[in-house]
Amino acid sequence: MTEEEGRLCTASLDPPVTKESLNELELDKIVNDARLRHDLNFEHEIMFRPNTLGTRGANKKREEDLYFEALANELDRYIRHGTNPPSLPSRPRTCPATTKRKSHTPATTPMRVARMIAAIREVVKTLVPAAKWQTVDDQFDVDLRMQELESGICDMARLIEWLGELLLCSCSPMRDSMVMAMVTKTREAISAQDAQRLVNAIKDLFGVLETMKLDVANHQIRYLRLYLLEDGIQFEQSQILSRIAAGWPISHQRHWFETPYDDPEEGDRLSIFMDRSIERIVSRSDNFPMTFSADYERLHAIQQDFQLCHYHAACVATFRGTLHHLGWRRILSDQSYAQSMQNIWAVIAGLGRNFAFKAHSSVVLQIVTEAFQICNIPALPDHNTCLYTYRLFKEALDDSGEVKGRVWDEFARVVGLEADFILDMTPLEILNRYDPGPSGPGESPRKADLSLESLARRTAHVLVLHWRVWAPIFYNQPSPGSSPVVEPATVTPEQEMSERRRPHLSSIQTREPIGHGTLQGSKAADLNQSSSRSRSDGFTPSSSDSRSSTNGNPKARTRTPSL
Repeated sequence: MTEEEGRLCTASLDPPVTKESLNELELDKIVNDARLRHDLNFEHEIMFRPNTLGTRGANKKREEDLYFEALANELDRYIRHGTNPPSLPSRPRTCPATTKRKSHTPATTPMRVARMIAAIREVVKTLVPAAKWQTVDDQFDVDLRMQELESGICDMARLIEWLGELLLCSCSPMRDSMVMAMVTKTREAISAQDAQRLVNAIKDLFGVLETMKLDVANHQIRYLRLYLLEDGIQFEQSQILSRIAAGWPISHQRHWFETPYDDPEEGDRLSIFMDRSIERIVSRSDNFPMTFSADYERLHAIQQDFQLCHYHAACVATFRGTLHHLGWRRILSDQSYAQSMQNIWAVIAGLGRNFAFKAHSSVVLQIVTEAFQICNIPALPDHNTCLYTYRLFKEALDDSGEVKGRVWDEFARVVGLEADFILDMTPLEILNRYDPGPSGPGESPRKADLSLESLARRTAHVLVLHWRVWAPIFYNQPSPGSSPVVEPATVTPEQEMSERRRPHLSSIQTREPIGHGTLQGSKAADLNQSSSRSRSDGFTPSSSDSRSSTNGNPKARTRTPSL
């Protein structure tokens, strides 16, 4: 078998864009996409887009290139012979599968061209009104077009021009240039009898069809956003109850939430939930309960940001301690302080991927350098001062140290205030509070708020929505073994919130707020997610710590609200 025949054997028989590959963009799939509907609570500009990043994107691109290379060879046979091409090799059963859509076919069966025509027909029918479906079927009659190709009389240029006119009537005006460029490229390739140029035009055609389908799906998300948000809590509860009924094992997930109370009141349960959740976040353990599966990425991003806030607070404490060690007793001006902190943050940001939660020597050296400059010491940093600062920095980074305790207290206080404020808001009101949407015309892009207060607001947003979904069917159940008794259609989140006596979460006991500069965070990127969603099929719509749990640990930190 030649190299050319080998490519035809291993490449996918179906094009990269088919009705099945775009099935997730259908309206019924969007409405019933649990992950999408949950993510809508956190971002205004969620949209689908092709996933060309990472390993999955690279694999998809490699498979597409292999398919179009094989298609070019097949089309070239039609162009050179003008009649039925020589028999193409069948796919031996030893050929490795490269996509899920591959199947074995006899040697006499048309391979990719016929499947491509059928795929184009089915995708186009999803983009045009039903009244035009019969016309599309007639124009893309597979048997007729294959007979014309084998006889050398297929007028593909006219077919593509007709398709271009149809797409121009259905697509967004911003896509007109794409459609017209595709038609022009196809016409030129056919005129030149160049199979490779024709395949490049076909690539553009599939790109146009995929883009139009994405435009339709994203428009549907924007149009249905209000409905999807208002119905989101009950929808998620219905999904969870269905999974529990099917055997989803979540009863053992209460161990992190259980308390010494035999039967705490409902308000106590909410306070306990907030307290235990904060303990999980501020620890460096990634062991979040299964009930948080929809928010794993958000919680891990919040956890990493909290560690950065702790790291920055440790830098502030170390800087002040070093100044005191050098004999500085005066009040530091805001300008000098801000400049010194900016230089220290720059060193931290420069660590990039090498950043780790430890006392980096480069950070220690920068702290000492800034302290020497404030104290007007002309000499270079000496070994003893650097060693003192290093020990001070390690102490400030200690998980059981006072610096983390102050950051933790402030974080819990602000989370409590925010949760108490948004507890009775609708999901749309909460979203508008935390994500006001894209900048308007003429406005500069909004900068990410990296402060501890912003981190606490993000945390409150996640926890309050999680409580609304899970409390009636899990956290407020009287015992671990009891079955969910509250149907989502029976008690709405608003009724459930208004009928109970909720505690004031702002009464969480804390120490005094941390000092100037400690609340400012610094990170190369905010949430480790864009307004897009990772999809399994290639679309993107945008160490354990002793404080992580109080179970069996009498020294663990607790913050029981004063109810």
